[in-house]
Amino acid sequence: MLVIGASATAPAIAQDEPASASQPQARELDTVQVTSSRIKRGGFIAPTPTTQISAEAIETSGLPSVADLINTMPAARPSLTPVSTVNNASWSGGNYMDLRGLGYSRTLVLVDGKRYVPTQITGVVDINVVPQALLQGVDIVTGGASASWGSDAVAGVVNLRFDHQLDGIKGQLQYGSSDAGDYTTRKASFALGHAFADDRGHLLLGVEASDNDGIARLGDRDWGAKGWGTITNPAYTADNDEPRILVVPGVVSSNTSFGGVITSGPLRGIQFDPDGKPVPFEYGDVVSGSSMIGGDGAYTHTEQTLAAPTERRTAYSRLSWDFTDNLTGFLEGSWSRSEASPIPNLTRSDTSIRIYRDNAFLDESVGQMMDEAGITSFTMGRLSRDYARTVNHKESTTRRFAAGLEGWLDNGWSWDAYYSHGTSETMLLADNNRITSRYNAAIDAVFDQASGQIVCRSAAARAIGCVPMDLFGEGAPSAEARAWVTGTSWRLWDISQDAAAATLSGDLFELPAGPLSMAAGVEWRSEEAAVTSDEFSVRAEFVTGNTVPWAGKVEVKEAFTELSVPLARDATWADEFSLNAAARVTDYSTSGTVSTWKAGATWDIDPRWRLRATRSRDIRAPSLEELFSGSTTSTFSVLDPELGSTYSVSSLSSGNPDLEPEEADTFTAGVVFSPTSNLTMSVDFYDIDMAGAIIELSAATIVERCYSIQPQLCGLVSRGDDGRIDQVQATPQNLQKLKLRGTDFELLYNRDIGPGQMRLRTLLGYTDSLSLDDGEVVTEMAGTVDQPTISSIGGMPYWNGNAHADYRLGPALFGVGLRYVGGGRIDRVLTEKDRNIIAVGSRTYLDLNASYNLGEHVSLFASVRNLADRDPPIVGGGFATVRSLYDVVGRYYSAGVRLDF
Repeated sequence: MLVIGASATAPAIAQDEPASASQPQARELDTVQVTSSRIKRGGFIAPTPTTQISAEAIETSGLPSVADLINTMPAARPSLTPVSTVNNASWSGGNYMDLRGLGYSRTLVLVDGKRYVPTQITGVVDINVVPQALLQGVDIVTGGASASWGSDAVAGVVNLRFDHQLDGIKGQLQYGSSDAGDYTTRKASFALGHAFADDRGHLLLGVEASDNDGIARLGDRDWGAKGWGTITNPAYTADNDEPRILVVPGVVSSNTSFGGVITSGPLRGIQFDPDGKPVPFEYGDVVSGSSMIGGDGAYTHTEQTLAAPTERRTAYSRLSWDFTDNLTGFLEGSWSRSEASPIPNLTRSDTSIRIYRDNAFLDESVGQMMDEAGITSFTMGRLSRDYARTVNHKESTTRRFAAGLEGWLDNGWSWDAYYSHGTSETMLLADNNRITSRYNAAIDAVFDQASGQIVCRSAAARAIGCVPMDLFGEGAPSAEARAWVTGTSWRLWDISQDAAAATLSGDLFELPAGPLSMAAGVEWRSEEAAVTSDEFSVRAEFVTGNTVPWAGKVEVKEAFTELSVPLARDATWADEFSLNAAARVTDYSTSGTVSTWKAGATWDIDPRWRLRATRSRDIRAPSLEELFSGSTTSTFSVLDPELGSTYSVSSLSSGNPDLEPEEADTFTAGVVFSPTSNLTMSVDFYDIDMAGAIIELSAATIVERCYSIQPQLCGLVSRGDDGRIDQVQATPQNLQKLKLRGTDFELLYNRDIGPGQMRLRTLLGYTDSLSLDDGEVVTEMAGTVDQPTISSIGGMPYWNGNAHADYRLGPALFGVGLRYVGGGRIDRVLTEKDRNIIAVGSRTYLDLNASYNLGEHVSLFASVRNLADRDPPIVGGGFATVRSLYDVVGRYYSAGVRLDF
């Protein structure tokens, strides 16, 4: 396996399939195991495209996490990162892999070829909790791999490999900061490898600490400070050239202010100054609905946190011992703690606060105006940044222990077996979270005739200590009132995983073209989750973040086998031709038995040309959350197709224990061309067709489709004795179809120029189609730039790619890179008549890097990312741009020193 050297701007990547003369080293290895296969054999060539990021690239990237490096690949979509998840407290500060943009849950993350304990109740792993000080490299399989590695490998596998053979000491200190002086990163790592007892024993230790200050406000970026938003165009008519919606800067609210503004009746347009006195509310030049351009209206966009501050601490240890020449045992343990804090939420917006004439805090002059107008109440809009701005704190601790044996048999076969136990605990605190019932009671404040004091009108609220709240004017709520109407909500999820596996690999017998090799094994794992929360959340008292406790467990038993069959070697029609096949049977305690398989071939026509192809059946099992999440009840209005009337119905949302695994059929085919010893090019086509993908439909949609196109949903609708619908179960269902088709391109070029060596690498991805079919509506996401949510798939530009060239001259290395992110439509449905901005252009980012070896043991490195400080394209919405695609940090400098003894 050839590993191309590192760069700070993009990962150094190489195909695991050696491309003829340009990669002769691979055929000389005695034993390799690439992540695309379970088989260990010399020079094994797998048909599934696999790329590798080298340790050098990880060290010199200058990025806070190896996940940021992986996300520069065209095959990866940075859907869930510390930037894109900042508005979802449960995921803030994390890095979750999303290959092919099919969703984080369809990418399997492995550590040394083994499953890692999940850090989310959805079953996925936050890369940030995996110790990275000892990383030797990362293998990325960009094709279905469920037959080899199990559930979740629909889009591919990311395998983090530790350097078990390290002998010596490695250390690194690194500092980075944006051009704006924020997003500051401090990182220190130390790794030790030591052989003892005549090399029979080997000890590994690794520790790492990394902090990133985040970006406090969207307004800290010039493009974010403009207050981009959407507003209905008042000049729009059906028969003119004006668009219905405008995306423009300077958008504020027309029905809220920071001190409160009257929004109804004859007093509409009066707002309250910081002293609670009535003053005119100035409306903007353009007023449309609840928005306007200019004026005194409150704004929220610029105050949003753009990147969550994160802190990461990790430690890893491994002790191995050679009992004999053919038997080795190991013990390993890892610990990680990550924190994202503090993350202020948006200020609390209320557009229809009911204020009565006898409100004790109301200025008397306003009361007189109400009397003159003959009204007893009005509605007020207030964007309250002086209280109840929820601040989230997230802390996660992950522990994992593993023990195993591995060895060689006399016939050349190898075997290994291991057991692991891991736990992950995440606590999410939300300070200053508003308690709805207390707030409603506190703002209805009146004079108590007996005492002459201001009290809450509700006697029941007074009995439990209600403190009246003044909302007239920014800063008006007292500290006592703020304390009474807010509290700290918390939710805790405990996840545990026990896993065991045994694998046997070797050559069955010799064929004319080489040995027929096989790997076979069994696996078992048990995953369990328990979610608990505070009593206010259980009763759904908080305005946001209420969590219902639940618990669930899944047990999985698996058996697998894989074959590599060489059919030709040094023939007239082929230098080499081989087949690869794999099969796995999996039994889930929840959904029964399912089978996965893979079949592939590689054909080395001559030293210049190689063809490869695979076909596979892959699966993703439903997560513990999808199966067992707790029940929450809400009310919605439904049009009953049978009775022809509209009325309110109860909706029950919960997990669905009857969910079945998603199934996907994957086909890949490609060609590798090496016209010279220093040039390799490859083209790989892929097609993924998934059925039974899990989605959660709204209760209203379930009722509508039950009586139209999807009668199977009628089992979720129950009726009472009077014939009316009394409840709808809005649970996840296996209803969606996903289809993805595209092509990957890669070019590798090495050449001596003068006294040094130049190296060029280019990766390019084209997404031809990404369609989502929920049974009624088919949505095409390719060529769009839609921001994904936690539960949805985002848009994917047609083209993404990067190119990097570096030049090594003695102890010095200089590099330049380009990262390209395509543009696209904001929404497939929108036309120029709907919106003034319906598409955005692409972005190309220029990066530089350099390193210099100060002797044998010390080296310096530095990089600049986004040298031109390119701003992201504006699409409108809360964060103005698509944070999962485009660079929102801006120009970023990083420098550090590495030690190696």
